[in-house]
Amino acid sequence: MKLSNLKNIHPDGKIVFKNFSFLSLRRLFNIISQYILISFLVRTLGSETYGIFVWAFSIIQYLVLTVNFGFNTYSARYISENRRNPEKTNQIFSAILTSKMILFSISTCLFLVFIYLSPVLYAHKGMMIVLLGFVLGEALFPLWFFQGKEILDTPVKIVFAFKLLLVVLTIILVSDSDDMIVYAILLSMSQLLIGMITLFFAVRKFNTRLITVTISTIKKTLKEGSGFFVSTLCTKSINLLVILIAGIYFTMQDVTSFDVSFKIIAAFLLPFETLSIALFPTIARTRDKKMNEKLIYLACILGVLMGLLAYWKAGFLLSILGGQELLEYNFLLEALSILIPVGVITYFLGTNTLVAFGYSKEFNFSIIIPSIMYILILLILWLMDSFTLTTIVYTRILVDLIIMVFRIGFAMKYKLIFSKI
Repeated sequence: MKLSNLKNIHPDGKIVFKNFSFLSLRRLFNIISQYILISFLVRTLGSETYGIFVWAFSIIQYLVLTVNFGFNTYSARYISENRRNPEKTNQIFSAILTSKMILFSISTCLFLVFIYLSPVLYAHKGMMIVLLGFVLGEALFPLWFFQGKEILDTPVKIVFAFKLLLVVLTIILVSDSDDMIVYAILLSMSQLLIGMITLFFAVRKFNTRLITVTISTIKKTLKEGSGFFVSTLCTKSINLLVILIAGIYFTMQDVTSFDVSFKIIAAFLLPFETLSIALFPTIARTRDKKMNEKLIYLACILGVLMGLLAYWKAGFLLSILGGQELLEYNFLLEALSILIPVGVITYFLGTNTLVAFGYSKEFNFSIIIPSIMYILILLILWLMDSFTLTTIVYTRILVDLIIMVFRIGFAMKYKLIFSKI
């Protein structure tokens, strides 16, 4: 099929094609900028110092998860369904933004107390406090709103500009291992500006108004997001726990190797995740099972090919990002390459299938139960004093396989795939 005919796949194809293009550009530049920064920072700060930053930033990610509270997963659906109802849109927009700011205030206060109670965190208190600016930027960033409106050019252009600025300023201002705090400042400021400016455009471009919402509305919003928060927390914790455990039981060079390997896997998953996000509002609105099923089959084939490529070129990819010293961790990326086809299936059977067709409880269940199993396995490994790089990696792979099996089972149960069987 010619590229020019892709727009004719579906009546909503033009919107999907446009959003996929903008999301692809945003995420592609995110990955490219991350790779440039990783390659530069590992060599400039050193793998040990960079590992410290990655370990600290993994803790900050829990604050980001708390502030987002699962809103990014389902809010776009509500905005999309009420796009022609300004009053309802304003209510949804205001309720979510107010809830996020309340969560930011509470989590920040608790985190500051925790910093001063924990000797490990207190040793890096300056960097931790600076990175709170990144959390605030994430809280303000209304990508879910633009996604629901199915107009993504504005946030993509803003993200592109500030990510580019981050790369340039990092290369100019970070010169040795003592400049880790400088990078933390640059990262936080760029995300904060992205959040503030995209929020401004959301209000001005779409005539959206921030209105006062009642406490009962906020409670309802938090209740609706709670299930997605738990599932998102579980999903993100799968990777974050690996990094946290590596930082405690292994070396910071091990942390760096995990981080670099995961980011390589993320790069291979980029086009699939982007397509999934771009399609979600359309599938949620049209409930087109046939189109969704065809895309799942195509994505699975491509995912397997991508996984084989990552396995084949593991050493080459690690050496480009982290230098020759990371080649000894070649086995990590080879093992993790299976997460590419597994991740593709998980993406398309998750938000785009279960959530889009109204099976949100099953979506959350498919994450929460495997994550509990993951934590139990890690606990058993800890009690048996069996924490090694190999056991941690294969446990990480196992949980994704379990999630995939759950989602395949639910999708078949409700005849969302293999519908002709």
